[in-house]
Amino acid sequence: MMLCAFLLNLSGCVLFYLSLNNQQWLARPLSARPWRWLSWLVLVASFALWMWVMDAKAGFFAALVCTMLLLGLLPFVSLLIHKGEQHGKA
Repeated sequence: MMLCAFLLNLSGCVLFYLSLNNQQWLARPLSARPWRWLSWLVLVASFALWMWVMDAKAGFFAALVCTMLLLGLLPFVSLLIHKGEQHGKA
């Protein structure tokens, strides 16, 4: 169940990141209106699942820590993507 909560958190953060203008994964960002709202909905669902699996306070802070970690690390994944593309061309 914690894996489901983490995967919800991950998908919400990825959708949120891909809807930003300065994202580096896609050539054009996803349109903000539907995708950013969907990401917020998924993040709220992940917070609720974290709080259901754990104690309410512990689940809230676990979800908050996962969200902060994911939103901090997602921009660096583009470095791995571009490095892999350059490595394949060489």
